Amino acid sequence: MNFLHGKKFRYGSVSVALTVVIIAAVILLNAIFTALSEKFVWYIDMTAEEIYTLSDEAKVLLDQVFYNVDEDGKRVSPRKYVDTATGEERDVEATIIFCSTKDTMEAEATQRYVLYTVLEMAKEYDNIKIKYVDYLTNPSAVSQYKESSGQSINAYSVIVTSGTQSRVYSLSSLFMLDSSDSTSIVGYNGEQRLVSALHAVTQVETPIACYTIGHGETDSLIPSDSSGSPILTLLYETGYDVRPVDLSKEALPEDCSLVLIFDPQSDFMDIDSTGISDISEIDKLKVFLDQKKSVMVFFDYETPTLPNLEAFLKEWGVEIARNTDAASGVTSNYLIKDQNNSFTANGLTNVATYAETGLGASLTRQLRSSNYPKSVVFQYTSAIKSSYTYSYDETNECEYGTYYSNGVQRDIYDVFTSSKEAVALGGEKELDVEGPFKYMTVTREMLDDGYSYLLACASTDFASAGALDSAYGNHTVLTRACHELGGAQISVSLDAKYFTDTTIDSITTAAANQYTIVLTVVPASIIFIAGIYIMVRRKYA
Repeated sequence: MNFLHGKKFRYGSVSVALTVVIIAAVILLNAIFTALSEKFVWYIDMTAEEIYTLSDEAKVLLDQVFYNVDEDGKRVSPRKYVDTATGEERDVEATIIFCSTKDTMEAEATQRYVLYTVLEMAKEYDNIKIKYVDYLTNPSAVSQYKESSGQSINAYSVIVTSGTQSRVYSLSSLFMLDSSDSTSIVGYNGEQRLVSALHAVTQVETPIACYTIGHGETDSLIPSDSSGSPILTLLYETGYDVRPVDLSKEALPEDCSLVLIFDPQSDFMDIDSTGISDISEIDKLKVFLDQKKSVMVFFDYETPTLPNLEAFLKEWGVEIARNTDAASGVTSNYLIKDQNNSFTANGLTNVATYAETGLGASLTRQLRSSNYPKSVVFQYTSAIKSSYTYSYDETNECEYGTYYSNGVQRDIYDVFTSSKEAVALGGEKELDVEGPFKYMTVTREMLDDGYSYLLACASTDFASAGALDSAYGNHTVLTRACHELGGAQISVSLDAKYFTDTTIDSITTAAANQYTIVLTVVPASIIFIAGIYIMVRRKYA
């Protein structure tokens, strides 16, 4: 009983109570700071690639989603839309839905990258709302987006929606995979995908792009590993409603603005003199291009002879460059080798030369305006020859071929060519023809109320997954073509962030260890010393 009333007990009790109060205060402050940091997204991005930081380029593009901007890119006023249900004018808004809980996403590294990107977006733009759905326990909450998009949804899906429009992305599609094994993650491409999606779902109208089937195209467009076609993904991200079309059985939709013909292996049907066929896929393409529409055609050095399709292309100034061997009579497409301008030792992954003037140059203006323009690569590429009906005028202000027939005027422009040192192979033999060779051209037909276009590319690998990597300029070229020729309202091309260095390089390891010691040992030492000091002072008071 005397012990409970003694000085040691009373002074010791005060010290213990003070220590408990200080520890409780530290815990409370930590909880408050954690809550505030989550609400206001307080963190310091110390990764070398600034993966957790929204890039300035992304902010410029997002300004265009939610604001009307002037010529200098400054915000003028919020973008509006008319709610069809109420007739009221509202600010443009979008919702990003995660199919996992926030705690689950923060606990897993790859999901955390995506989460922090979206949190940064929502912090910058009040028009972006975030919603979390536990797909494992409530899959019906997002079933409507599966039906409207036709995309599969699981617990790792990210859904971007605005009004009746939506885009669905798998977690893996937001990352760059190693091209050698297709499993190792080498970079983060979430900004490109998500900014593209926000542009796409907030468009006033969704343009339609059709890709032809029935001629062996699906072997290239739909890979056997079900990874999906890179070029169809690009069209989808650029804002198109992407649909297949079999021209032998159906007509093109009236509101279709772009047709893609990718790596056909058999010819298109045309009405022939034998009377066997009264269906003409070629006529459907001609009627389509009599309007303000566009066609993109991709072929390569292995494309077989396709008389009907090639006759159609010839009218647009495009021929597949071929050589017939005099001895064997074998005809083969050119295969262009540019040893001094190639990323591979075999000289077949060629760095292209930009057109500097004309319509072709307008498709590359964004790339060429950079201080260090990205390389545009054509792998295993054939070449394009201007058809004989065109005269090529190099004395013009911009190099192009022009043709008049039956009141129709068409002009064909180079977009990319080889270097002058490049050589053409026919079979395995070097041919006696001189470069530069045409890799990509664009033809424009003048209509009464505008233009129609045909873009031709001599390499299907130009649109491969590796070539569309943001390290090269191929992605930017195609998105720009979709925007300028195909009627898409957006042109988004942001660089991926590669995991070249996973360490925090803002400070050295030694400094990091020192900070760790200071932040863990010093506060505890201060509390301990303060407790001893108080006990001693009270004991001898």
